[in-house]
Amino acid sequence: MIAALVLGGCKKSAFVDLNTNPSTLYSIKPEEQFLNAPITIHGQDFEQFYDNYRRIMYWMQQSTAGAGNGSVTLKTVGNFDYRYGIFYPSVGAILTDVQKLIDKMPDSAKAAYAQIYAIADIPKIYYGFYVSDINGSIPYSEAFQGRYGGTLTPKYESQQSLFTLWDKRLKDIIGILKGAPSVTQVSLGKNDLWYHGDPALWAKAASALRLKMAFRLAKRDPATASAIAKEVVADAGNLMASNADGWVLYADYNFTSGGNWDPSEFRAPKPTMDFMYAQGDPRMHMFYQQNNYTQANLNTAIAAGVYPVGTTWNPRQYVGAPISPDVVATPSVKSWFTAKKVNDNLSLDTVSYLQWRMFQPANNSGTGQSFFPIITYADELFMRAELAVAGITTEDPQALYYAGIDASISFYDQAASKAKLADYAPLGANDVANYKASAAIVYNPAKALEQIAIQEYINFFKQPNEAWALFKRTGMPNSSTALANEDILIDGTVYNIPRRAALTTPATTDLNKVNKQAALDDMSKDPDFGTNIGDLYGRVWWDKK
Repeated sequence: MIAALVLGGCKKSAFVDLNTNPSTLYSIKPEEQFLNAPITIHGQDFEQFYDNYRRIMYWMQQSTAGAGNGSVTLKTVGNFDYRYGIFYPSVGAILTDVQKLIDKMPDSAKAAYAQIYAIADIPKIYYGFYVSDINGSIPYSEAFQGRYGGTLTPKYESQQSLFTLWDKRLKDIIGILKGAPSVTQVSLGKNDLWYHGDPALWAKAASALRLKMAFRLAKRDPATASAIAKEVVADAGNLMASNADGWVLYADYNFTSGGNWDPSEFRAPKPTMDFMYAQGDPRMHMFYQQNNYTQANLNTAIAAGVYPVGTTWNPRQYVGAPISPDVVATPSVKSWFTAKKVNDNLSLDTVSYLQWRMFQPANNSGTGQSFFPIITYADELFMRAELAVAGITTEDPQALYYAGIDASISFYDQAASKAKLADYAPLGANDVANYKASAAIVYNPAKALEQIAIQEYINFFKQPNEAWALFKRTGMPNSSTALANEDILIDGTVYNIPRRAALTTPATTDLNKVNKQAALDDMSKDPDFGTNIGDLYGRVWWDKK
């Protein structure tokens, strides 16, 4: 395998420094260089350790600390925004290399690489979008050109201009991939770990990405967002039709076997757990582990004198942890996090853990598959349902809502099976139908947007950044929705959720300091950007109040 993992955490000026070191790619083929992209995008253990496990998942109430959330747990915000140092210089440079390798070919050979050239821009745009999502203005059009004689001081482009640029390029790419090529195309094949070089699936991914970006755009420019959404939905043949169309990477257990991927300390969150338990959500056992308070273990504990004779067994073995540090600190709750030792071989633990192998299949000597969703079929269905509820499209919102639930449950059931969960159980014949018939799940036009948002939130179990964006976009889930996330209390005060990355003043040694400072000054003109550039509670352009 040619690809090498690249760890995140580079300083934000690092792409300039590395571009001063010209690199020769020797005889590597464009399709071989493409292989580096999915491995580099998804193989970031420091991003998982800090950004996901210990920042966004806590903020979004997707997990809690093993001993319960404390004030420090939620207030620690350092070592965040690894994605910036992954894009510059790694991901962006890799995908630029693919295109530059094609550019160097004789004209007679280039035509056979037209689809690969176009496809390379899709993950590049996705990752640029992912970085801009919490950073705002970033270098893009002029970035990654230093080793090819381009500028070492690329201009920063505003998020508004980037959205326009990216949407146009994606639209052009879709046309290329759906069109009849002039010559037989070279395929990415096995070097494409997402879609194995299938241009039709890449066209669907590009279309879904247009829709995803339109949803971010909606608060700032609803007219343009609606126009894009209508265009995407109208192209019915280019919509995802099954989970097989989803943009997802599957990898073997070794891919996430390192210690930074280890999720063993994280507990299930009470708000989501309670909602899923009450409604009989089939995904609950795929997301969370049962505690070990079985009837047999309780009987052993009673016999050992740990519990008094006559103690009644509680059959509910899915128990979530409260989110608020103030609640966790109360004696009656704090005791939940202390396991009761029964004997040398048995300790009883009340609060459920995450399903470890959904994040790290190698956990406890597992041999299953990892999975990394970018945009799933369920995700697209729920977006279409939102559009229909809003009257932007004429599709049936109820049908899309239920189809999204079906797709999400099926996707996670397949993922859980591939991950080889220790307690995996296949779906029962009536599990999904019973869930859709439960009180809070039955489609209610009066609460449709809330119901869809809740399902989107659940579906983003493995995509904390999308759960965060959903919250910023809709304000849901919250303490008033059916899935009632907590108002997080720390020392009696409601804790506000961060909304962007903390940006920094460029160093005097930063070759691109003039352009970076100009971008910071421009973003700071928006009063919603925050009290200073390092204000995590400020907002980037798309996240309009």
